[in-house]
Amino acid sequence: MKKIEGKYKIVIVILVLYVGLMVVLFGPSIFRGKTKSYLLIGSSAKWQFKDNKWKDITSNEVDLYAWKDFDIFINRKKLGNYLVTYSEDQWYLFQKDRTPVNYEGDFLGIRSNQPYQVADFEKVDLEDSDMVYIEKVLEDHGLDKTQNYTDSYKVKMDLDHDEEDETIYTITNMFPDDFAPATLFNFVFVEDHGKIQMVDEMMDAFTNLYNQCKINLQHIIDVDGNGKYELILNCSYYSVQGTCTSMYEKQGSKYVRIKSCNS
Repeated sequence: MKKIEGKYKIVIVILVLYVGLMVVLFGPSIFRGKTKSYLLIGSSAKWQFKDNKWKDITSNEVDLYAWKDFDIFINRKKLGNYLVTYSEDQWYLFQKDRTPVNYEGDFLGIRSNQPYQVADFEKVDLEDSDMVYIEKVLEDHGLDKTQNYTDSYKVKMDLDHDEEDETIYTITNMFPDDFAPATLFNFVFVEDHGKIQMVDEMMDAFTNLYNQCKINLQHIIDVDGNGKYELILNCSYYSVQGTCTSMYEKQGSKYVRIKSCNS
């Protein structure tokens, strides 16, 4: 009898270790069934999580969002749960009884069968203490440390839930009004315990100004339940050329683009 009880204990220990390993590798969502998530990001992106990766919602799949209920965030603050429809580059919101709902601001819609988080954050101006990281990035890319910017800011956020804030920096000199830099650039990077982790970068000659876009940190969200935030960046082209929206997540010690407007 004791031998049998011992065998049961071994089996239980193995099962517990297996469950723990699955949670570490794939997150708690592995026990919640197949993930079904949809993101509506302004007029620039409609995405679905399918076959374990993010994909565009095609023009043949409008039934995935048309007149479906979504959690709506305006300027990163939750407005409520509404029915949505899309027409002429504009999202329209309705109550369940089809009463229209007015809104104004940066639009984000989420529909998911998994828990998710949308971070509300503040973009703040750079300080003198930030320049050590800014200058390091510029020098590493062969650029002069003295630069003019058309946009520069930082966001402090605990991206990996380790109870310590990381800092997300954005600097760009795209579409200048009163200066003409020899080299155009966009840089978005994260400073974590003094280490710089590049998220997105672009460098090009000034002569290609109207072929490039100006980058902006738009959303910080966790939609896969792994306890780590993904970064959503917008890159806006000149005039009516549109906007490219991309999503990045940290894999190991690097940030990797997991969804782009081009793929």
